[in-house]
Amino acid sequence: MGGGRVAQTQLTYVIVKAGDTLESLASRYKSTVQKIARINGLTKETTLTAGQMLRVPKPLPDPEQQVMKQYTTARPRIPRFAFAAYTGKEGVYPGSEKALQKEGEQGLSGIFPLWFQISPEQPWQLQSFVPEAEIRETVTMARERNVLVLAMLTDQYYSASVDASALTRQAMQTYQEALSNTVIRTYLHCGIDGIVLDWHRLSEADRPLFTSWVERLSAECKRNGLKLIVNVPMSAGKHGTPRCKAFDLAKIGKSVDFISLLVNLQHHMNSGAGPLSSLNWTEAGIRYAIDQGAPNHKLLLGIAGYAYDWKEYSRKPDYLSFEGAINRARQYRAHVQFDEDSQCPTYIYEDQKGALHQVWFENSSSISQKVNLINRYDLAGISLWRLGVEDAGLWPLLRSRWGTIRKWNNGFHNIFYGK
Repeated sequence: MGGGRVAQTQLTYVIVKAGDTLESLASRYKSTVQKIARINGLTKETTLTAGQMLRVPKPLPDPEQQVMKQYTTARPRIPRFAFAAYTGKEGVYPGSEKALQKEGEQGLSGIFPLWFQISPEQPWQLQSFVPEAEIRETVTMARERNVLVLAMLTDQYYSASVDASALTRQAMQTYQEALSNTVIRTYLHCGIDGIVLDWHRLSEADRPLFTSWVERLSAECKRNGLKLIVNVPMSAGKHGTPRCKAFDLAKIGKSVDFISLLVNLQHHMNSGAGPLSSLNWTEAGIRYAIDQGAPNHKLLLGIAGYAYDWKEYSRKPDYLSFEGAINRARQYRAHVQFDEDSQCPTYIYEDQKGALHQVWFENSSSISQKVNLINRYDLAGISLWRLGVEDAGLWPLLRSRWGTIRKWNNGFHNIFYGK
């Protein structure tokens, strides 16, 4: 081999600033416009947007820099966990299966399939949203990729005739032991690795009862080789800051393996338009949880992969994938902006009938700043909502920032799997 220089194959991430162009980036990073455009799927004529995240080749160091490198200490990259909600098809958007197949090997620690809820007629029994054969197929596909399956037990998808709050309260008050036995038996039978308790319809008065239920369920999980995660939805308190008064985070944090802190609910299906999780809101949620006694090393930061499109005078938005949001911006020739206050991407457009719309979502740039918070507060990692609708740049971003995604094996497995 000759003494030529090694080709530039490593990439770095750059957040576009106002005034940046492909030409200026190429000059700054000692690359070419053609190469940067090709890496990012752009044309040479593309106009860049402030806040946009691009991948650019890392420039090779000068020989002097290589000599000096031995005298400097690189900041270590700490592997962290990446979990993701897993669903079937949602409207025009396919389910999470293909994303699991693509990202499972390197990009995921575990998935949270939406599979179970309490039976309204028999609150000590479970109902499943999918047939057992599909559950087993998903478990097998995940296991082949060293991805654990932690199925959600939710309270969010009952018909209007069911009072979900009253149902879960009755289950905890009267049928706690029987329900715990049913949950453990069902999850072991299906070869599932753990439980994600996804109860949003709790009041502050339910706090002691829910804590007791989590402690019982945790003890049973430990006896049977299952893991337990609790989703904690953050809502706006009296002063507009994130709160979760129905959850005793200190006591729950001692019992469970992880707390998934759902800060991605700042604006939601019934709130009106706004960022899904602004940067200040996200950090306030983290600080609140830690101040309430949640162990930082057990906190997963809930991040939105989806987008919402709010039509004027309507509080309920259209649900979009990241790609759907980008395609809609192209369709209506809308200019995507990086909102300075929230540090999130957004745009406004006018539809064919003259109605104005606001679209809010997350992209690699906004998520990169939330990853900074995960690193700064030394959290466990992320939980994504949901797998298959996110900005595809999320996964290389996480691997770049953390070195690798932690796999949650450590010898743990469902002892009934495969029997």
